[in-house]
Amino acid sequence: MSTYAVVGGTLWGNRGAEAMVVTTIGRIRDREPDASFLLMSYMAKRDKALVQDPAVNVIDATPGRTLVHLAFATITWLAGLVSIRLPGGLLPSSVRDLRDCRALLDVSGISFHDGRLPVVAYNVLCVLPAILLRVPVIRLSQAMGPFEHPLNRFLARWVTGRSLHTFSRGRITSAYVEQLNVPRASWSQAADVAFSYRARDSLTHENDAMVAAVAARLKRVTETGIPVVALVPSSLILKKSGKREDTYLGLLHVIVTHVRDSGLHTLVLPNATSEGANTLRNNDIAVIARLRDYIARQTDVVTDEDVTYVDFDINTESIRSLIEPSALVITSRFHAMVAALALGVPPFVIGWSHKYEEVLEEFGCADYAADFSEPEHNLLLKLDDLLRNRDAVRQRIMGSLPSVSASSERQFAIIDSLKGRSNGTPGITIE
Repeated sequence: MSTYAVVGGTLWGNRGAEAMVVTTIGRIRDREPDASFLLMSYMAKRDKALVQDPAVNVIDATPGRTLVHLAFATITWLAGLVSIRLPGGLLPSSVRDLRDCRALLDVSGISFHDGRLPVVAYNVLCVLPAILLRVPVIRLSQAMGPFEHPLNRFLARWVTGRSLHTFSRGRITSAYVEQLNVPRASWSQAADVAFSYRARDSLTHENDAMVAAVAARLKRVTETGIPVVALVPSSLILKKSGKREDTYLGLLHVIVTHVRDSGLHTLVLPNATSEGANTLRNNDIAVIARLRDYIARQTDVVTDEDVTYVDFDINTESIRSLIEPSALVITSRFHAMVAALALGVPPFVIGWSHKYEEVLEEFGCADYAADFSEPEHNLLLKLDDLLRNRDAVRQRIMGSLPSVSASSERQFAIIDSLKGRSNGTPGITIE
């Protein structure tokens, strides 16, 4: 039985990461039903409590613990230079289990970005122990670059060159990777992993009764002839707003009011959930709570009849079940955009990075993206255009979806090339 390690994502917290993790496990299981998995999570305690699959072993991959993995991986590598294989009993179980994996799959959604230099070190830590342990590293579809900063460029080139394969997520990322001058055979372009998601892939059950109650409420709304627009805010953008957080909340309030005035109902739901945590990190629930309070303080009388709020933990399966019947999705979260596109629901994206644009253009929807700092008037003009043309946009999305989904699925063909290897067989040579 083969074991595969998955790193760079979690189940709890960022639900885009959850979508990539469970899809990766699901598509490997399509090929190897008896495979087991080592989920290297930076939220291991919560993920262990959530996961309901005995074949998925969750281990701690917080930065501090990953440094321990790195230390033992380095010792193991040094011993290997003199042809000594350290006995498993001398290694922590997590390192021993990683060494025995057939491959490590990195599902970091965005990596080696000049604007996220503090995170670049963790991007390296995610894969370096496996590289030292001579476990093949496959970096599944992710946004990368730009690489203007010398240190970021060096690290991105080094990791890409020593991974078995790297998948770039779109045209813009591919152009950045070209600049690294790594062998062309070491990377290729593929659509985001989450375009291969199936509902059966879910590893958790979270607040199912509450989700059902929201779905029932929305059904009653649509049965009266009122379409629903899903709005997915982002705690990351709220953090970027800093002391001017009312600017982002004000923008969301304007959007909710505009949707109401256009004769539609708004569903506000998160794509990153850390229920009970007093933090904005990976926690759109906190944004939703602040938005609800902000709207309640206004005088334009947007009421709870106009808006449905989801302010509890919700997994990818439930997020998609609520998005699917929506007329369109307004989102500041990347994987809420992916979910919408995968379901044929037109998205309007208020984002901050090239990672949105390069995906939207594959569906002919690049015009329906805007930076969160754009003037409200411009945003509403684009939103109105999408509201008017949403049926045509939906048809355009459905026409593009088969090729994008096939591109996503092709990433997992590389798993087939590993079947002739024994666990722990070297895939990469350290120079």
